[in-house]
Amino acid sequence: MVLKGGVKGYSIPLNAPLYPTGTPIVYYGCRVLVATATVDGGTVDPILPEGVNISEKPLAAFWIGEYPASNVGVYREALIAVQVSTEELPLAYYIPYIYVTNDQALASGRELLGAPKKLARIKLEWRDDLIRGVLIRGSKLLELSLKPVAKGDVEGIKALVPEEIPLMSIRTLPPLRESPGIAQLVQWRAKIIMGGNQRILVGPAEVKLQGTISDPLDTIKVEEVLTGFYIEFDMELHADRVLREWVLKP
Repeated sequence: MVLKGGVKGYSIPLNAPLYPTGTPIVYYGCRVLVATATVDGGTVDPILPEGVNISEKPLAAFWIGEYPASNVGVYREALIAVQVSTEELPLAYYIPYIYVTNDQALASGRELLGAPKKLARIKLEWRDDLIRGVLIRGSKLLELSLKPVAKGDVEGIKALVPEEIPLMSIRTLPPLRESPGIAQLVQWRAKIIMGGNQRILVGPAEVKLQGTISDPLDTIKVEEVLTGFYIEFDMELHADRVLREWVLKP
């Protein structure tokens, strides 16, 4: 994009971009609480894009994290990722809901990746013998808790969280009067980087979902919570390709 003064930034405002050019987005010292569970696929299928398929009882990850250093700032994040497949990708995770606490993360996620980020209050803390994460947007939407009972190891966590996590989201440019818009199914990935000294804790976990009209997280029905863990790592987010595209008529 060219302004009268010459070529400038990658994101608007072009003379003072909100976030750095392109990907990867890099993170250092991430601290994340995760619970995995099976969910009722019938409650997720209506909010998936065309061509994205789901099993009857897919695996879902509920994630609340704290990112103390990244090239899109310091922030916290909460998300739900559900296991899906497409013709191009036999295994991927679709993100129907994701929340952050700063504008750089919000804009870069929505504009580059199609991650449907919204601003919210997010907490991640130790309370008594639990690690607890809470997402609040108007009211409490998601609460995760983990009772650490053992230290985990890197190889064990890699069996649950692959080094490269394939992700998908819908990126949109809405129509404006007579001009059509577009919707794109974007493939992206999170690269998890773990050394030998990061803290890994495992134990039983609990997931509580609630919802509002604006944030209907509770329409996703959790069947069985399988495991929980707390991990520390570095991470990179990469935008890979557009899998398919639709025209949005005015």
